[in-house]
Amino acid sequence: MTTMNEARIRHRRRTVRWGYIWALWCAVFWGAWYLPGTAVWSVPPFAAMSFRTSDEFLAAAAVITALNAVGVLIALFIWLASLEKLGEFWRTLRQFRKISIWFFLAAIFGGPCALFGSYLAIGFVGPVFAAVAALLYPIIGASLARLWYNEKITLRAAIGILVIVVGGVSIFVPGIAAETASAGDLIWIGYLGGAMAAFGWGVEGAVAGRALDITDPDVGITIRFTAEVFYWVFLLLPGFALCFETPVYEVMRATVNFWALVWLSLAGISFGFCYVCWYKSFPLIGVGRGQAIGALYAVFAVIFLAVFAFRFPDWNFLAGLALAVAGSFLMVTEPADIVEVVRASDDSNLPAPARHDPGSDNSHLHMKGFVLLLLASAQERGLWDHEIMREVFHKYHRKSDYWKGEVRATLADLNSGALVEELEDDLDDGRYFGKDKILMKFRISRFGMKRLSETGLF
Repeated sequence: MTTMNEARIRHRRRTVRWGYIWALWCAVFWGAWYLPGTAVWSVPPFAAMSFRTSDEFLAAAAVITALNAVGVLIALFIWLASLEKLGEFWRTLRQFRKISIWFFLAAIFGGPCALFGSYLAIGFVGPVFAAVAALLYPIIGASLARLWYNEKITLRAAIGILVIVVGGVSIFVPGIAAETASAGDLIWIGYLGGAMAAFGWGVEGAVAGRALDITDPDVGITIRFTAEVFYWVFLLLPGFALCFETPVYEVMRATVNFWALVWLSLAGISFGFCYVCWYKSFPLIGVGRGQAIGALYAVFAVIFLAVFAFRFPDWNFLAGLALAVAGSFLMVTEPADIVEVVRASDDSNLPAPARHDPGSDNSHLHMKGFVLLLLASAQERGLWDHEIMREVFHKYHRKSDYWKGEVRATLADLNSGALVEELEDDLDDGRYFGKDKILMKFRISRFGMKRLSETGLF
């Protein structure tokens, strides 16, 4: 018979393990993205462009980045539709002033800054340099998460992040030397692009983490790419067309050909699901750890290049692989109770939460916000997870094992981010989530009440 302690440990390990699994899948899809992301430069109209001026190169990179974002957004909407979360998307998007605005800000750093910079680095220097330049992003993201959210980064985790970055650099050293030696006079633009990629993705993770506290990751990433497509279509591409001599819209029309669309579609699919996994990992294991495991894309990029492009790795790949795996091992073997709540919550300066009645009309609320309001309305006694599940099912007309898992995942996210506190446990007799699974009673924390107030839900 399963004991309470065994069920508790099993649940804790499962939650943390899924955080690392999502981050690892992010690395796989990210590594795969470098194949279509590089190949698109070798097909019309880009293969026929002379690139004698920086204007021509920048315009080409802008068109590729914009169309890449469109491809990602299409893939994400298909993903949301398959998960039955399109309604959740609209409920979250229209809460712009306090919630969606953070994803619109993240899109600036992740799109026009990071992704555009990465394409510049690929075009002006090469894919190897672009990949290794972006490897520095976990250091930036982890530092900002520590500064802004008091995210717990243990000495072991910090060493793991550093070892992964060193391993990634080691993998690409010979390739970087060859690419920089053959680069042209405009190489400085490629270096600038590499710096933009590392800075942009590092800041994006920390900014998005702010909104992911109270939003669904699948929905959040779709809003983020909706924002990026808006920026490119209505602001950036018109700006490029006005400022540069290169006919931007003619380049876009010429890009509507079979092979260009094939590579851009593959880039959109791989990058879209890379981002889905990236955003799902943040609430469970934190921005720093999620970004660090995601940095293993360096390993998978080399593997994919060897398998599909016949670019076989040199000896340094084995050394870099060993370092990257060692760094990951340092992180994933941390005790689960250290990672279960990734923030060192200091609510001593926060006011005591006031009692709140969510009222009967919450039709505008997205699911995660509704769960927080439920807990705010019962803050003295708290609520069991199966009670929360019943209320969610009634409000959103859901009833399936999948949505039971979604409610549990939402509560795990909130607990990991220190927005809720666990009060007591019990064993399921089979009526709710499955026999001998752990049942948990939660209450909202002072930090959770602060987030409710900041996001206009309270």
